[in-house]
Amino acid sequence: MSFFQFLFDRFAYVIVYFITIILVLLVVKLGLFESGVSISTSNLFYIGLLSIVLLLIYLFIDYLRQRPFYVGLNNASKEADLQSFLKMTAVTREQQVFKQLCEEAYQDYAEKLYVYEEQQKQNYYFTNRWTHQMKTPLSVIRLMLEEEEEWTKEELLEQIDEETLKLQDGLQMMLSTIRMQKFELDFSVEKIELLSFIRSILHDKRKTFIRYRIFPKLETDYEEMMIESDKKWLTFVLEQLLHNALKYSHGNKSEDSKYIKIAIELTENKIKLTITDKGIGIKREDLPRVFDPFFTGENGRRLQESTGMGLYLAKRICDQLHHPIMLHSVENEGTVVELHFQQSFDYYEFARDER
Repeated sequence: MSFFQFLFDRFAYVIVYFITIILVLLVVKLGLFESGVSISTSNLFYIGLLSIVLLLIYLFIDYLRQRPFYVGLNNASKEADLQSFLKMTAVTREQQVFKQLCEEAYQDYAEKLYVYEEQQKQNYYFTNRWTHQMKTPLSVIRLMLEEEEEWTKEELLEQIDEETLKLQDGLQMMLSTIRMQKFELDFSVEKIELLSFIRSILHDKRKTFIRYRIFPKLETDYEEMMIESDKKWLTFVLEQLLHNALKYSHGNKSEDSKYIKIAIELTENKIKLTITDKGIGIKREDLPRVFDPFFTGENGRRLQESTGMGLYLAKRICDQLHHPIMLHSVENEGTVVELHFQQSFDYYEFARDER
């Protein structure tokens, strides 16, 4: 910004100053005239000119003081480099406030950009792994169809049904991953009777339980237990936890591993839902990372059927629903997952605070 542009921005201020000087000189001349004292016009003109010169000197000094800011602003505008602008020294309070607003806006932009880039990386990585995992059931079905003569009709249908369920679970996980990015648009809280809700999930998963030859045991001292939650998201969480319990209990020859226990109890103002299996458990060093995205651990690498997203999504959903989730496990002894439901949590107040 040149000095003339600087003056032009203060054109109204300069005009008002000129008018003020003229009025002051007129008042002085009239006042002296009434007192019988005369002052020459040249003296008045000299006073006015001196005042204008002092004004111009002040404006020029002020321009030199603010010039680094304007030069930096001009360079940042030409180079489209916001970071170089944020490094400039603000002189006036107005510039300081403006720079602070820009810094806050840039910080917000950088955080959102980082979250977006992380989501894109996760989506790419998960889609890659998910695609390879979906290939397996399709390959198995195609292989069975090619060797149709070696299977009875009942065996063939049973195996195809099993692989179809794997595809269905994989598609459901992909849809849930996409929906999680806009959780607030797909969220509806309602009162749920927990016991009948769990029984309906166990009924829907009955084929999977039969296939793995593992049976659920629902234990509770209550005939009815009401909670508030989102039925669709809570269904996904419980199905994922049951799926993990089945997957990592299958193959264990012990008698206890033939059962998965689902217990419901009331503690103070909370309802605790516990899912316990006697499967292969989780190594101690893997426990701190079980809720991390794409973490499969030793068990996932051994079974080669894990995307590392199931528990991560379950944890994110539970955090959104304000249902604390905890996992305890001992290798070769089993795993216990706890879900806690607050009986008096105000979702509507929470929604207002989020807005």
